[in-house]
Amino acid sequence: MNPTIASPLKVGILKGVQILVVDNDVDSRVLYTIFLEHFGANVMTAGSIKEALEILSWFIPNIIICEIRFLGESVYTLFNRLSAMEVDNNNHIPVIVTSTCTTSTNNEIPEIEPEKYLLKPVDLDELILMIINLLVNINNILSAYELKPPCNNQIKLKEGLAVEADILLTT
Repeated sequence: MNPTIASPLKVGILKGVQILVVDNDVDSRVLYTIFLEHFGANVMTAGSIKEALEILSWFIPNIIICEIRFLGESVYTLFNRLSAMEVDNNNHIPVIVTSTCTTSTNNEIPEIEPEKYLLKPVDLDELILMIINLLVNINNILSAYELKPPCNNQIKLKEGLAVEADILLTT
């Protein structure tokens, strides 16, 4: 996707959304950051699981995009921390997993239950639509139960985003 040409998505569509990108490949981190910030997201990046855990001590993301393979580190540590955060905050943080391996390898790891899975190289159109869809689902759940997102992470989706996302996902 070239956001400078004729994207059907509005530039500020992710305004106020906090995203943590955890990837050991610096090029992937830079690509995701530039792309997601173009749409208004606040993006933090981590090059290791250890660094991601440090960031999670002060930054509560709305969504995490995470590579599944880290040399010498277990992604389970990150997912365990996310589970603990969900219990503490009554707030689910969706995870989009990326990897250069096939989905069958990912299915062999049943403890990790990401909302979405993308094979690298990531299709940026698909990534942005996944994020929008996850945010719409979060907002629907929050409004159904009259819950509020964590204090510093107000997800402010523009009116009509749900309709716009549904149209984009079906075309």
